[in-house]
Amino acid sequence: MNHQQTLIQEDEASRIRALELESFIVEAPAGAGKTELLTQRYLKLLQTVSAPEEIIAITFTNKAAAEMRLRILDSLKLASDGALPPQPHKQITFALAQTALKISAQLGWQLLENPARLRITTIDALCGNLARQMPLLSRFGSQPMMCLDAGLHYQEAARRTLEMLEGDDDFAEVVAETLRHLDNDSAKLTELLVSMLRLRDQWLNHTQQLDAQDGAESALRHLLTQDLAQAARILTPAVQNQLMPLARFAASNLACEEPVALLLDWETPLPVMPEALALWRAVVDLLLTNSGTFRKEKGINKRNGFPAEKVGKEKKAELSRLIEALNTSEESAENLARIRTLPGLQHGDASWQLVATFARLLNLAVAHLWAVFQEVGEVDFIGVAERALQALEDESGATDLAMKLDYRIRHLLVDEFQDTSPTQVELLRRLTRGWQMDDGRTLFCVGDPMQSIYRFRKAEVGLFLQVAQSGIDHIRLTKLKLCRNNRSCPQVVDWINQAFDQAFPAEDSVSRGAIAYRAFVAGKPNVAGKPEADDGGVETHAVIVAADLSKAQAAMQEAIQVANIIEAEQYADPQRSIAVLVRARSHLHALVAEIRRERPHIKFQAVEIEALSGRQSIQDVLALTYALHHRADRVHWLAILRAPWCGLTLADLHVLAADNHQATIWSLMQDEARIANMSADGQTRLAHMREVLAQALAHQGRLRTRRWVEGVWIQLNGPACLWEAGDVRDVQAFFDLISQLEAGSGFSLPALEEQVLKLYAAPDAEADERLQFMTIHKSKGLEFDTVILPGLASDNTQQDQPLLLWEEVSMRDEFAGSVTELVAAPLMPKNKRSNDLPTPYDYLQGLEKERAQNESLRVLYVAATRTERKLHLVGIAKIDDKFEVKTPAAHSHLGYLWPNICAPFMQAAAAFAEQEPAQDTAVPVTGNFIPQLLRLLQVGVPERLANMPSASIFAGNSQKENDTLPDDHLQLEKHTGILAHRYMELIAQSDLNSWTSERLQNLQAAMCHWLLQQGHAQPAAEQAATRVVQALHTTLNSEQGRWVLQPREQAAAEYAVTTALAGNLSTQVIDRTFIEHIENNNKVRWIIDFKSTALEESLSEAELQREAEFHRPQLQRYAALFADEGLPLRTAVFFLMLGKLVEVGI
Repeated sequence: MNHQQTLIQEDEASRIRALELESFIVEAPAGAGKTELLTQRYLKLLQTVSAPEEIIAITFTNKAAAEMRLRILDSLKLASDGALPPQPHKQITFALAQTALKISAQLGWQLLENPARLRITTIDALCGNLARQMPLLSRFGSQPMMCLDAGLHYQEAARRTLEMLEGDDDFAEVVAETLRHLDNDSAKLTELLVSMLRLRDQWLNHTQQLDAQDGAESALRHLLTQDLAQAARILTPAVQNQLMPLARFAASNLACEEPVALLLDWETPLPVMPEALALWRAVVDLLLTNSGTFRKEKGINKRNGFPAEKVGKEKKAELSRLIEALNTSEESAENLARIRTLPGLQHGDASWQLVATFARLLNLAVAHLWAVFQEVGEVDFIGVAERALQALEDESGATDLAMKLDYRIRHLLVDEFQDTSPTQVELLRRLTRGWQMDDGRTLFCVGDPMQSIYRFRKAEVGLFLQVAQSGIDHIRLTKLKLCRNNRSCPQVVDWINQAFDQAFPAEDSVSRGAIAYRAFVAGKPNVAGKPEADDGGVETHAVIVAADLSKAQAAMQEAIQVANIIEAEQYADPQRSIAVLVRARSHLHALVAEIRRERPHIKFQAVEIEALSGRQSIQDVLALTYALHHRADRVHWLAILRAPWCGLTLADLHVLAADNHQATIWSLMQDEARIANMSADGQTRLAHMREVLAQALAHQGRLRTRRWVEGVWIQLNGPACLWEAGDVRDVQAFFDLISQLEAGSGFSLPALEEQVLKLYAAPDAEADERLQFMTIHKSKGLEFDTVILPGLASDNTQQDQPLLLWEEVSMRDEFAGSVTELVAAPLMPKNKRSNDLPTPYDYLQGLEKERAQNESLRVLYVAATRTERKLHLVGIAKIDDKFEVKTPAAHSHLGYLWPNICAPFMQAAAAFAEQEPAQDTAVPVTGNFIPQLLRLLQVGVPERLANMPSASIFAGNSQKENDTLPDDHLQLEKHTGILAHRYMELIAQSDLNSWTSERLQNLQAAMCHWLLQQGHAQPAAEQAATRVVQALHTTLNSEQGRWVLQPREQAAAEYAVTTALAGNLSTQVIDRTFIEHIENNNKVRWIIDFKSTALEESLSEAELQREAEFHRPQLQRYAALFADEGLPLRTAVFFLMLGKLVEVGI
């Protein structure tokens, strides 16, 4: 029996065993079907209880809870219908559901009619429910609102804590001592307190007991001894005996201040004790380079104590052979290098006193935080969990609620157990406190430790290992293992097994958050003729760039490669689901820019990727909000005068405000003499702004913030400045945010500023959902035909420096048995250190860094296992002057996979070397890029502002019909032309074949709505919208129209060019321009003007030519802009209503 068959047998046996009435912890790899297993377990348990409420299934997200509930209900409905599914695993579920339905009927549960009886909930919802049931014990009293983001409350608590400095009690001295330690940097201390309050569930229990210095020193000694023991397993006594004479020789040739000089009298193997740490460091310095790798022979020289004379050469060769024997794996060097990070034990009482001070300060901050929560009637998730624990257990033991739940709960199922935090495990311990062995109650935990990627939510993968080994209190869980991946094709599964088995740590480590790789087998066999049999697997795409290329340029190169992969995948099979997954949102910026600028035909849905705060429409309404609240906010007042709804030129703004920096902009807007010096156009625009804002400021404080700000925006004609449907959604999200803030603890500008940064564009509803961009964390639990992983070369293991670090250490005591002690270390600024040796804080931070690096590897595993058919790996590698590839950062995703995918990079580097002299490093192509702000200003300044009605926005929500503008024919023609030109631009930027007649017809309502917003009457707007659709339809159905719009070199539509003539700025917008390739490799520049004028179809060619000649002067002005290009110029007019192109000689 081979290894794969063994794994399959283990998988089948585990799935059967998991349905037995025992407590289990199940390891389920990606794609193993754990949701199906949980469903089967739940249905099986329904056969053993007297009420369905006795079973509680716990997940971590609302989405996962909803999915599990739906899966169970679907199984019950399928069983009710009696349709036996063909799949064997579904048949097991079917049989269990049938039995559950019979029990339901016998006991009158009526589960299909009463699905709410299925207790499937998130752990946060469970905590909230527990706190509500015992308001006195939980100390909540009336139930507060849940605060999704308590950042402002943390800041307020930190501010109040620092204010204690002004008092004359012990608390003032605690704050003062902390500030002295941080060089009186109050802003830094505020930031540190805020970050600590976000994680208070991890340290709050510890800060109550940071008074046992002896225990802490014992715990630190235990940790150091463990690391020295790891090194001793590499440097065995036999190895040390070989090393001693070489070390003594090197020490004899070095100055006494060199670390290796300590080994001059080394005669016996080093003791595994922290007291011998200096000698251990000396040995490591002898063997390893400064970067932590084993020394190569050429790196052993007189600087290390091995001179070039004969004896030195012999000793050097001997040491080189010994190092080569030790260099069996990267982990050998890492374990030895770790010795350099170990601190000594002699950090004294001063450091411990600082820990105690910080602990008191943190407890004080928590007290202030609860005061803030009570004042605003809100609480965060940590607070709810804390009160839930209090409701279950107090100083005297289990509470009445715990006893009541102990009677009611018979079975607990926990999904994604690898993502539990210490607080959540403690909740499970208290819920199961009264359970007895063999009393029929069970705990069932399912998870995949290789997919533990939520440390930022306090999840610790070591908890999974601890529970698997020791259980939860007296509850022991039998460990089961699923070994089958039912998602990915065999090519992908085989590659993942090979690559990640090599990349993952060799063994599990609770303290370092390390998980050894668990291999699995493919449960989905290839089928001849299917896509997965033809082109499935893993493909590496090497993006080779010169060493001096900027980060932004390299990212653009990678983005081009990713866009090419997307196009190739969509061409091969338009029905494939494709996901581009990244570690950080910023890794998608270049790709989104490439698609928006060069490939608008690629339509994608981005899940929380594009931040709204950077979009012009949001910046405009945010500036308006700030300006309305603060008249002295000069920057934002100037911004709203520059915004599309007003659009003052820079020259007019200069006249208005340049010579007076003391007065507010609002007061300057009342200065008639100053305004008289502005242009006539500027005076008209400013008059409208002044009228609307005067009414708005008069009503300040009388309305809710949203109604006030949104009303002003509407009266300023803000909606007319939104061109895309996405802009409308974005602005709506902004105003919704204001409403949410008002409904919560109250609106404030600091709260708005913080929350706006967390707004992301909603996925485009019209985009193809088969192409998705998202972070790897968002993709967890999803699957796609094709997965593309760019940004592999980025190293994302950045670390914070909290005020206090701590580590729980489990040790054996000869009297007390197993005990847990705490090591804590304060943040130590560099100027406070007495030497350069590692401190306990450095050591604990090193542990955190190692855990983060281990998690980073697991994040990569999660990304790779999302694919069903094809995995594309895309990474950037730089080459040096010799065209050799530089090794990527060891703890980047590319570094983890490097041993398995380096070959394509070497091949790509060789090809790059041949073509490099011809390459232009100016990667970003901006020749046809039109800045959004410039274009928005062009379309957002309608001339009718002078005639804007002055009806108050505060009179009511409805507007009378006779308040609209007169139906001026010239205005209608103008707006019809704007609309037609805008859609011609959109068509030119996308796939012509996607603009079907049906699509155009569906857009007619939106066109009509926009025309209504411009003030036109309903009949006129409908007629004009019909005409635009007709013009676009005629264009797309004409040979010349499609010729004009097809993609070409340097093609641009609505191309705005700004020039300076006689000191004045002038902007001209060219409807269509491109370069055409003609015979003999020659080129010609085309400049085309669009005309949407309604003309008779019966016009002769001569009459049409005369019509086009009227526009010769305009075409000549456009042509002058390209005079320096040196290409022949051809100009023409395209008549949209006729679908005809008429060339005009210049």
